[in-house]
Amino acid sequence: MTVLRNAIYIEAPPDRVWAALARLDALHEYDPGISKSEVRSEKHEGVGADRHCDIKGGGSFRERVTIWEPGRELEFTLYDCTLPVLALRHHYELTGERGGTRVEQIQEYTLKYGPIGAVLDAFFVRRRWEAGVRSFFVGLKRYVEGRDAA
Repeated sequence: MTVLRNAIYIEAPPDRVWAALARLDALHEYDPGISKSEVRSEKHEGVGADRHCDIKGGGSFRERVTIWEPGRELEFTLYDCTLPVLALRHHYELTGERGGTRVEQIQEYTLKYGPIGAVLDAFFVRRRWEAGVRSFFVGLKRYVEGRDAA
């Protein structure tokens, strides 16, 4: 299992950041790697809600909310994916800090194909996903701060 830890400071209160992350059909509005995101469950929020996302360049995934603590904590667990991913979860914690919000993400994943997947991860996937998370965070920051300023 690979664990990626990332964080960003956003100049907006936690409730504004939460509003962006908790709107499950808005991921494509701030994540440059996603072309479309839509809720696929009857629930649009809370534990058990799920979304389908199309990845720019091809592929898709579905994930379900597994932790939902408004304004504080959110977690998604992947359950269907066209990529060679066996398991993935990403966990967010929001902490009020200096008038804004510190967003921490822990992403844990395991690739398919056993030892071959581990080699792919070591030489390619991990770096690409780290870059993807950084792009996601930059997009989230722009999205939230831009909405906050409006």
